[in-house]
Amino acid sequence: MSVSVSDNLQLFAQEIQSFLSPNTLRDLARDVGFVQRTSKYQAKDLVALCVWVSKNVAMTS
Repeated sequence: MSVSVSDNLQLFAQEIQSFLSPNTLRDLARDVGFVQRTSKYQAKDLVALCVWVSKNVAMTS
């Protein structure tokens, strides 16, 4: 039985999430200089927007 790349990435993401909380990742990104400033918008907001757009929720009738 072959495991797809998508399945492998899903398993990897689950393992990362089990060890690192979103706050821990945010703090780590700031400590290493990956994130230099904060915004009132976060990545989760972009994902939510993309999901809404893909479901045509924002379309007018």
